[in-house]
Amino acid sequence: MKVLTLNTHAWMEEESYDKIEKIIDRILAKDYTFIALQEINQSIEAEEVEDPGFIQPEGDDPGIRIKADNFALLIVKGLRERGLNYYWSWTANHIGYDKYDEGVALLSQTPYTAESLRVSNSDDYTHHYTRRVLKAATRVNGNRWNILSCHYSWWKDGKGRELFKSEWDRTRTLLEDDDKTSHLIMGDFNNEATLAGEGYNYINMTTPFLSDTYTEAEKKVGEATVISAIDGWEGHAYEKRIDYIFTDNRKHIDTYRVVFDNENGPIVSDHFGVEVELTEK
Repeated sequence: MKVLTLNTHAWMEEESYDKIEKIIDRILAKDYTFIALQEINQSIEAEEVEDPGFIQPEGDDPGIRIKADNFALLIVKGLRERGLNYYWSWTANHIGYDKYDEGVALLSQTPYTAESLRVSNSDDYTHHYTRRVLKAATRVNGNRWNILSCHYSWWKDGKGRELFKSEWDRTRTLLEDDDKTSHLIMGDFNNEATLAGEGYNYINMTTPFLSDTYTEAEKKVGEATVISAIDGWEGHAYEKRIDYIFTDNRKHIDTYRVVFDNENGPIVSDHFGVEVELTEK
């Protein structure tokens, strides 16, 4: 099984339509079972549309309708036109850059039920600290899977107030520590994978049944997912790994690969993507 996570940066990127085509090209070539996408934007003022492959999330999804320029919709439609069908879902986190509905999306080759959970303390749709996790529940070859697409806040805000800890604590209510459910938790965590990384260490401490696919991979190709100062990381112009794929401990991680980094695919965002190939142990 191959899976992918990517913070797309969507309509904030230059030549966005060209980058959509490049994302489509790689998905077609790799045939991912599941895909998690973050910073999936749509123009607030765009026309509302419907799509036959869209799955409306249950839970506390804010009910923002899909717009014609939803970034995930255009990826799914492009794939469909070229013969590869995905079921997909999207939930809005907050208003981005004063003109977009910004959220997270999930694509799956198998049908699923979707759930949206607000994990942030903030519930103000206009505030960028409002965050939701999107969960898909599905079966692959008879096995039950929970897949999450996540875009978290930083460990603390500029005033020293805790953010990520409570977001992760709420996320854990969506996870089951048993031997019957497979998990994939994918996305932009905005917390670095270092010994001093409070958020990263908190994940490892509170969910020991999960593994970081990077550390467990038999083969690693690349590591850092951000190599410069970007939005939210101003003044931090160094390489960092803040995009992750976590899975349950029963999986063998064959390959961890950084993609869309100009070595394994063209750059399409201010983040690189992460591609993982895994099997049951």
